Amino acid sequence: MRFLRHVPAALLLVLALGPASVVAAAPDHELISGTDVDNDFCGTGQTVLVSFKGVLNGWDDKAFGHVSNTWTNPENGVRVVDSFSGGGRFIEAIGDGDGAYTIVSDRVGIPEQIRLARGGLVMQDVGRAIFYDHFDADDNYLGTDLVLHGPHPDLEAGFSLWCDAMIGALGL
Repeated sequence: MRFLRHVPAALLLVLALGPASVVAAAPDHELISGTDVDNDFCGTGQTVLVSFKGVLNGWDDKAFGHVSNTWTNPENGVRVVDSFSGGGRFIEAIGDGDGAYTIVSDRVGIPEQIRLARGGLVMQDVGRAIFYDHFDADDNYLGTDLVLHGPHPDLEAGFSLWCDAMIGALGL
């Protein structure tokens, strides 16, 4: 579960559905749920419990869904809900010359929202994010340019705010 908070949500949806689902002609609909234990939550040495549930839907070039993770500090009973809603889609591949290319995709909705279980917004990214992923002729990743519409504080910070926000919210 730890890797989920560092992957752009559009890619997360594609990975969760699997490659066969993304290239399949018919839409794929998947319900997910489960529980896990993180015995070193964000490097704190503290144990945190997590339960997750959601629905993912994928087509040829897009995926949408909603997943909600409830993180619980067993020491104080505080629960924090970390969720995403919306999806992403492949827009186009652009030849940049000499075999180099750019993959354009976007993410819409709420790719990250952290709330206390009893209410109270801690942090959220919301709106549309357009990703321009650049590759050279040998398929080596060169970097990403972003165009953002709406506040995306964690995305802009390279997903570095999540742990601090969750540690504070859980009272660790």
